[in-house]
Amino acid sequence: MGLKQTRRKVIAMGGIGIGAALAGCTGSADDDDEEYQGGGDDGDDDGNDNGDDLPDEDEVEDREEGEDYLEFGDLSITEHDLVVEEGEFRDEVYVEGVVENGDDEMFDYVEVSVRVYDADGHQLDRYMTNTQDLDPDQTWAFEVTIMEDAEDVDDFDIAVSGSQH
Repeated sequence: MGLKQTRRKVIAMGGIGIGAALAGCTGSADDDDEEYQGGGDDGDDDGNDNGDDLPDEDEVEDREEGEDYLEFGDLSITEHDLVVEEGEFRDEVYVEGVVENGDDEMFDYVEVSVRVYDADGHQLDRYMTNTQDLDPDQTWAFEVTIMEDAEDVDDFDIAVSGSQH
């Protein structure tokens, strides 16, 4: 992968926890997880002015707990990992990955959001990062900082969304 391999370790906990979360989040489209695959025009006005049948940002934000949106039209998260870097006073926790624009037009705005959950399935918080002007066939290496203690994070989900004008 090549992203900050030297000073980090991917979080690994016994039992179900993050190990299962990573397995579920890095799985293929054949997994049981529902993810947005795009589609034809259903006649609904989704608030996007690009004419495509994309979910709007509210639909992505209000997705079911544990549901990943790895695709948003021709935007896709091609890889992602939950990472813990050991720090002197506190471990740094973040999700890093890559988004690809497979469209033949630029996305003016791209956002990746991550929701993290504790062992009881309660959402701890939502974190995000964004970029502008992602050109056709361009990739963006992202990092979403998680401001939780590593031992409190048991699971997470991830989503990508964007807009074109």
